[in-house]
Amino acid sequence: MATTLDARGKIVVGTDLSGRAGVAVDWAAERAAKRGVPLLIVMSVPEVPIPRRSRMFEALSTGDWPNRLTEMAEDKINALKDKVAERHPGLTVETAVATGIASYVLAQASKTADLVVVGARGEHAPLKVRALGGTADAVVAHAHGPVAVVTDHGIATPAGPVVVGVDDSPEADAALKIAADEAAANGVQLRVIHAWDVAPWMMGPMGVTAMQSLPPIETLKDGVEVFVEPVRDSHPGLDIDVKVIEGRPSAALVEASVGASVLVVGSRGLGGFTGLLLGSTSKEVLRDAEAPVIVTRAEGA
Repeated sequence: MATTLDARGKIVVGTDLSGRAGVAVDWAAERAAKRGVPLLIVMSVPEVPIPRRSRMFEALSTGDWPNRLTEMAEDKINALKDKVAERHPGLTVETAVATGIASYVLAQASKTADLVVVGARGEHAPLKVRALGGTADAVVAHAHGPVAVVTDHGIATPAGPVVVGVDDSPEADAALKIAADEAAANGVQLRVIHAWDVAPWMMGPMGVTAMQSLPPIETLKDGVEVFVEPVRDSHPGLDIDVKVIEGRPSAALVEASVGASVLVVGSRGLGGFTGLLLGSTSKEVLRDAEAPVIVTRAEGA
């Protein structure tokens, strides 16, 4: 049976003790220290562990390989805890060795955690491949709350703006609120991006161009400003820059992520473990963004 974590009010970060996971742990620790909330570092071990060939003799001689594996994991994660605590004096650092599939454990933790943080790919993913690994993909797809994905190439610029992609969906509204809180907490600009692709407007019902139907940029920007107005009211003094860009939303957001402290996007789906899928924009952004990405979904989703 998978372990259930006490994640309420904490930033939870998953690790497999790889260098890639270490980047995610460092990012999560910085965030937790800045916000004064506990950090919970989680490592998962399988319910029925199968030892590697190199450890087969050790497993056979131990007599209780599952418990031995858990003990080794606890030793390693506690050593990691000491390193994180040393770098961030005053930060409350907790650890947990969870039994079960890592993606399931972390997705369940997202029900109560302030934020769940994962590295984009596991230990054995090729360096040249920009893609989510199985754990990160599953956590983002099935999470009940916001998830941050820290990639190899997603280097945060602390003084950079918080970038958020918006449309008129409930998911975008949730993303905007998180992005505004993030920008206010860090004292940086909130950059709101609304991108629209000209392609759907190019052909009319009879197969001829319909360029005369293109919405004026100023009209679109006015609409986004109305969407953003509640955030301006709730965050007085926050520097908010609204940009309406012609182009594919994913490409516009990836470009805007260069030099950003974080990029926030909404994820559409049904929620829970019922086959929820990320939207195509979210997938492309997670693959190519040049900053850590926070993925959220609408309240109640």
